[in-house]
Amino acid sequence: MNLIPAPKKATYGDALFSWNAIEDILLPASYDHPLLLAALNLADDFQALTGKRIRFACGQAIGLPIRLEISAKVKGIDAYMLRGDAKGILLQAATETGLFYGVQTLRQMLRQGETQYPQFEIKDSADYPVRGFYHDATRGAIPTLDTLKQLVDKMAFYKMNHLQLYVEHTFAWAKHVDIWEGADPLTAEETLLLQDYCEERHVELVPSIATFGHCYMAMRSKRLEDMSEMDIKGSEYPFSFRDRMAHATLDPSDPRSIKLVEDLIGEYLPLFKSKYFNICGDETFDLGRGKNKRFVKSEADIQRIYVNFLKKIMAIVSKHGKTPMFWGDVIGDNSELIRELPENVVPMEWDYGPNVTRRDTAKLSAVTQNFWVVPGTSCWNRWLANIDIAQQNILNYAKKGLKYGAKGFLNTNWGDYGNINLPATSWHGFAYGAACAWNTAASEDVPAFNKVLDALEFGANGLCDAWLKFEKLTTATWVEASQWVDPSPEMDFENDSKRWVKFDAAKKAIPQLEKAFAKFDKCLATANPQDPYAKEELRFGAEMTILMHKLVATMKYHDDQAANWKLADEFRKKEVQFCQLWHKRNKPSEYYRAKEALLRIAQKLDSL
Repeated sequence: MNLIPAPKKATYGDALFSWNAIEDILLPASYDHPLLLAALNLADDFQALTGKRIRFACGQAIGLPIRLEISAKVKGIDAYMLRGDAKGILLQAATETGLFYGVQTLRQMLRQGETQYPQFEIKDSADYPVRGFYHDATRGAIPTLDTLKQLVDKMAFYKMNHLQLYVEHTFAWAKHVDIWEGADPLTAEETLLLQDYCEERHVELVPSIATFGHCYMAMRSKRLEDMSEMDIKGSEYPFSFRDRMAHATLDPSDPRSIKLVEDLIGEYLPLFKSKYFNICGDETFDLGRGKNKRFVKSEADIQRIYVNFLKKIMAIVSKHGKTPMFWGDVIGDNSELIRELPENVVPMEWDYGPNVTRRDTAKLSAVTQNFWVVPGTSCWNRWLANIDIAQQNILNYAKKGLKYGAKGFLNTNWGDYGNINLPATSWHGFAYGAACAWNTAASEDVPAFNKVLDALEFGANGLCDAWLKFEKLTTATWVEASQWVDPSPEMDFENDSKRWVKFDAAKKAIPQLEKAFAKFDKCLATANPQDPYAKEELRFGAEMTILMHKLVATMKYHDDQAANWKLADEFRKKEVQFCQLWHKRNKPSEYYRAKEALLRIAQKLDSL
């Protein structure tokens, strides 16, 4: 049976029973709207398989039923029990949340495409109470409300219950219009509608905004630029993907900085029902290098400045009655500073390496049991996600989190350098994160998971294996391409790149990638994915990956002008295709920045 996440315990008998014989969905005598919506989704999947509409009933079934029952026999908020036999199908849970997740399992069973179901019994519950997804909605692509709703539907299908959207400048603040100009920001209306949509699918929508580091667009505003830690005029610098990642920390010694943060939080936070508010606070790279340099004699001084400002931000959140969350990269290893923070604060420890050895989880665990672990889909800076690194990272962090008592599991999906990674390229890591958060032990069999995902998500045979083999050959990414034409005053690509760009390896990989792509594309050709855009987005991602290798090779070997121009025209054609794919799911948002980068690459190739 192809189920994601894999159930904790499942047994199957030899007897088979017809789905077509089922006639009723029997709801509890009293139920809330989310359960009815789940039952309607189940009825849709039932109709897609059998061709008939199942009948809804309350109190007493008229024919052979799928019975949904609240039962004290099942323990746990998310737990459920499913049994199928000649009497029909019985779903029991202690809560409607458990019934909701049991319905998702039934929906996945229906999507096997088999006209009969075996005799079965499933007893299931989650490893992590919080199973989240964190999606970058700030570094280029701002999803439409419909796209966000589709994301929530997919989360519910895979039993995830927590969503955060990363925002730096991409919300339509009334007080600070200068921050979000040109970004097609998320609006208060969209946020409220999304929150209701999440609530009906047992997903908690949690606000998350940058309040210390990563304030690049705010620091490019003429009105706000002098609040930056660095003593520069940000408005006078050209826009740079690199600088957006590497700079723009607020000056914590300027009283206007905390006032700005208070304005942003004060307008955004009241829109959300969640008790949490993620203030971020990560990667404050500039801190102590500019206006506060006079106070810094050691790394400890930087951490002291950091935590003092962090506590001010947290006080604003606490004043609104919310629980602050923050990324733990700056002070996560400093037990004494963690102890200074409010007692209920939630540090989120992130690590995106395959072996998750970058952070000392044991040290954080000794200070607080209220922390979360944060892996990632390894999609950022790539046209096609590195699912090999993602799977190792996600699984190892799930195991590490359980070992040290993490309360939450938040799988991240970043969009560094312009958010060029299209959504379907992340579905593998997305689903694997859901699987590991629910049942870590069962997810250790990675080849088995890939086969299940092939069948359930992509309607394909061997696609994940072909994807894995393709990505293992990759040596060149969007980083090299975008930085080749990045206008940052700090960028000296011609000299610096010799240390980190693998020119010869990229050239050598091209024929191998093209051979691997042929197998990948063959799998795509016969696929029937749940996501209607998945086939073209995955194919485009692989094609662009090969194009990155051709570009990196040409950076060193460019004596053939005709070949350079041919490659330049490939970039121009791909930009048109990318534009069409981007706008199927996103607002126009900051596509113009990705377009500009791609066309600058073409123009630079013309000039070689």
